[in-house]
Amino acid sequence: MKIIPVVYADKRRLYKDAVNAFLPRIVTVPLAQESGFRCCSLVKKGDVVREGQVIGAPAEGELSESPARIHSPVPGVVEDIVLCTSPDGRQGEAVRIKLEGSFTYLGRKKLAVDWTILPSATIVQQLSDRGVVNTFNTPEPVSLALEIEAVKHKKTRILVVRMYDDDPTRVTDSLLSSMFLSEIYTGALITARAMDAAGIVFISDSKFPVPETRETEAIPVKFVKINIIEYPAGFQKEMRKVVRKTLREYPFTEIDVDDLYTDASTMYEVCGVIKDGIPVIDRYVYVSGECTPASGLLKVRIGTSVRFLAQQCGGFTTPPAAVIVNGLIRGWSAGSLDTPVTKYVKSVAFIPASRLPDQRRTTCVRCGMCRNVCPRKLTPDVLYRHASGGTPASEMYVRSALLCSNCGLCNSVCPSRLPVSQSVNLLKQQQISEGVK
Repeated sequence: MKIIPVVYADKRRLYKDAVNAFLPRIVTVPLAQESGFRCCSLVKKGDVVREGQVIGAPAEGELSESPARIHSPVPGVVEDIVLCTSPDGRQGEAVRIKLEGSFTYLGRKKLAVDWTILPSATIVQQLSDRGVVNTFNTPEPVSLALEIEAVKHKKTRILVVRMYDDDPTRVTDSLLSSMFLSEIYTGALITARAMDAAGIVFISDSKFPVPETRETEAIPVKFVKINIIEYPAGFQKEMRKVVRKTLREYPFTEIDVDDLYTDASTMYEVCGVIKDGIPVIDRYVYVSGECTPASGLLKVRIGTSVRFLAQQCGGFTTPPAAVIVNGLIRGWSAGSLDTPVTKYVKSVAFIPASRLPDQRRTTCVRCGMCRNVCPRKLTPDVLYRHASGGTPASEMYVRSALLCSNCGLCNSVCPSRLPVSQSVNLLKQQQISEGVK
């Protein structure tokens, strides 16, 4: 494996504390909040909804593969069911709600549920009903309840919690880990109970002040440190390698890539959903960029527009040429300032034209830089030409796409600005759909 250093996010303007964002007057809640699933609307134009009411659920007959439910982030009136473009570029229906009425959770006393007496099946069902999505892999968010069910086939199940960001330009999980360690720890214990895990591993930055492991826990809990100044360091295979090298005792020697990998953001939400009884109606988003006078970690209601986030940070001092969601390496460029925050949004950066690279595409110049930078030692240029209809590659090369971790480094170094990573991922998905192993 090859690991290379990259430029990290500017942390000079980071807040030491999280801030509650103002409530938006209008929210637009997409009905597709996770990879591969799209909920159906349970409300219609003119309906009055409560804060936390279920407004999106799977169609009848899909309950066996139920995605996380979608809840109204605010009380109000449904203005309409509209067509909306999500942060990842997908288009679909969304529920537009006008803020109106009293709140169910805001300003009210939390339930403080004793989760230790809850059966595992009850916890899994509540994770689905209350809308928890695992954002470990931000390009492909998945219902946490479904992922828990998916690991039940393993005899020895390990829960791995990443306490930092896989994309170093997105610092949300790193901030949450430093601010809400107790809640994240509790969320991990709850998740471990739900999946009947044999152990929990927290993987953190080498400079992160790790607390002492509690010896009273029902299952072994370990903290492992990793050098996150190198990239990629937040993917399953890299994390598995570090754990196996560091922890030599059972059950951690049984860790594999098909265990449950999650992040600080998800574990924080699990704590709130199970312990406090509050469905997923908001999330923490790190807002930054040179176009606003301030930046910081904001607690934002689902469905809030990125335009409203900019207003929270003092408005635009410079018109943004791009709005980057979820990091400069693994994220997307939002097509509009009206793009809503979804369950998988962790960061929003407003980038001026002076910071954008030349995006004009040319032909592949066969420089070999993508090969040199690939941590899996692949030949991305060969795979790109095959996927784009150029020179066909042999079966051996095509099958090598299965090893791609979607780190995006080949895109970042390509002087021709070609969509190399996307092309390799396309081949990877084709191989998976054909059952190639």
